[in-house]
Amino acid sequence: MREVIAEALWRLVREYVRENGLEPIWEPPLARCADARDPLFARLKEIVVPNHYLPENYLPGARTVVSWFIPFKKAIADGNKEGFHCSAAWAGAYLATNAMAVELNERLVENIRAQGGRAAIPHDTGMISREIIYSRWSQKHVAWIAGHGSFGLNNMLISDVGCVGRYYSIVTDLEAKPDSRVLEERCLYKKSGACGRCTRRCPTGALSVQAFDRRLCLELCEKNEALYPGADICGKCVVGLPCSVARYGGPAQD
Repeated sequence: MREVIAEALWRLVREYVRENGLEPIWEPPLARCADARDPLFARLKEIVVPNHYLPENYLPGARTVVSWFIPFKKAIADGNKEGFHCSAAWAGAYLATNAMAVELNERLVENIRAQGGRAAIPHDTGMISREIIYSRWSQKHVAWIAGHGSFGLNNMLISDVGCVGRYYSIVTDLEAKPDSRVLEERCLYKKSGACGRCTRRCPTGALSVQAFDRRLCLELCEKNEALYPGADICGKCVVGLPCSVARYGGPAQD
């Protein structure tokens, strides 16, 4: 099923680019499926935030969570390497991808309904508040459950094609075989103590091998948003790394 969804998403991306006269800044999407009843969703209340949503909060009777990743082209990542603030292209890619994802998710939901199923698009996926710097539906943790990859030292999920891009998801009552979680450790630092380059790329020192200061990170993201309204991001710790744009073996199979 994931191949079918990924192919449909790629077709929709190309259509969206053509219809809106956009620069093609994306690579082909990846899709993974998780069992909506997987106990790990409940564990996100411990791992992420106590009031984290469950799939059934969005869709009673949910059976499958479809998580998809849309990678940026390498040029977008490379353009964000220099400077203290995020690049204009990086901010633009973030805003354009979020806008596109709204339409793509709606089209996925329409396709599922055409097959006689029900589907819902998760909301409250952004930061809860400045005091609670977490999401009630953490796309990257949902993607981890669905088998997209493993977490790097930079707290980003390293997919089969790296960590430069955006994750989104939908919930449906259609049954799909869940993908196995990635067992391979893709972060070189976690694997052998090598690399750790992401900590050196952090402009503020918020990221270290010992800890991550979310508030210090947020301060820079807010400064970037002042430059690029709506883009409360940075992205320095995901570019210029061995795991930024790379190829991995895919999810382990049971």
